[in-house]
Amino acid sequence: MNKQKISALINAQPERNALHQAFYMDADIYERDISEIFLKSWLYAGHISEIPAVGSFMLFDFAGESVIIMRSAEDKVTALLNVCRHRGSRVCLEQKGTAKKLVCRYHAWVYELDGSLRAASHMQENLDKSRLGLKTIQCEVLEGMVYVNFAEEPAPFSLIRDVMTECLSPYRLDKAKVAHRESYTIQANWKLS
Repeated sequence: MNKQKISALINAQPERNALHQAFYMDADIYERDISEIFLKSWLYAGHISEIPAVGSFMLFDFAGESVIIMRSAEDKVTALLNVCRHRGSRVCLEQKGTAKKLVCRYHAWVYELDGSLRAASHMQENLDKSRLGLKTIQCEVLEGMVYVNFAEEPAPFSLIRDVMTECLSPYRLDKAKVAHRESYTIQANWKLS
């Protein structure tokens, strides 16, 4: 990311005017938007109905990141970075599924449903497995909707929960099911919405 170029664009932006075209089109601005806004915000990742039982998982892919949304216990949803701690390969390749353990296909490292490392083949016996579990990110469920946040210290989810629960709860979204999913590619920028 070219910080000097971004600073120059910001400084050249007249007050109370529409943003210059570069703020919509420039690759460095886009990367800054991703790192400074989206990866630090609560993002909708899916619906609880997509992971109905312990061991169910779905992938959430965003901006080059892959997250395993896992039903790790009866009342626990966990968000794990989909990157093996040994060689960095993807642990889950399918978009959805069910597993008793998560196994990396590269060297068969085995992870529990909560991301903790269970077995590490091709490693010394005294390996400290407690330090090599899958990385977790923040995860919250609100009225059946699963949200994740990549920030190390995200804004408290209670700010969203406090505002949204009352207006969402009459719709019983926690009892809903995903019937169909569709993605559309549009020629637009998020700043235009």
